[in-house]
Parts: sequence; C-alpha cells; structure tokens
Amino acid sequence: MARISKEPIYRLDKRTTKLIDRDLIVVKVVSFTFGFRDVDQLRAYIDYFSQKTRPSSRVPARVLAGELGEDWREQRGWEVERWFERLPMYLLEEPKRQKVLKALTKALQLVEGGKL
Repeated sequence: MARISKEPIYRLDKRTTKLIDRDLIVVKVVSFTFGFRDVDQLRAYIDYFSQKTRPSSRVPARVLAGELGEDWREQRGWEVERWFERLPMYLLEEPKRQKVLKALTKALQLVEGGKL
C-alpha cells in the first residue's frame, strides 16, 4: 500500500534572505520514499518506470555537446550520475516496478484532480 502526501518544505533564498515555502509531493512505496518538486518531475519518473526494458544509459557525445556546449568534457565528468542511475536496483524488479508505477500514477491523478 502506497502512502501519498504533500509536505511543506522551507528553504532560504540566498539572494533575498527570505524563506521560500513550497510543497513536496511524497510517495512512499515498496520501502522507498520518492520526493517530487513538481508535476513535471513526477511525470518523468512515470515515463521511466513505464518502460519495461530501459534503453542504454549512454549519452552520445554530440547530444552532450548540443546541450552543454563544446566544453562538455570539463563540465560533466565521468563520475556524474543522472537521477535514474541513483535509484536502487530492487525498484526495477518487475513486481516492484509495477507497484511503483501504480503509486506514481495515483499520485499524479490526485495532484491533477486537486485532491492532494
């Protein structure tokens, strides 16, 4: 059973030294807690977990050069991980992947319906 909630977070804006009040969408499922800043981030996770077989995580050099500029090798070292590379592997096992996908979809429905 997934737990879906919205929790307030406060952080300091360094430019104005004021507290910024935002909500964090929290989804707890299969012994893991996801935290989402906005609906777009939640949709990206849903897209990722919708794929039964994920494509290669390699990014072609021309794509990196297009996104980061010609000096992408200095900006992005080989030790940099993307968000989906930091997820625990047990979340990608088929029964857990389906539970995660179901919980994330339910959270999206709640947020879009204004019930969360």
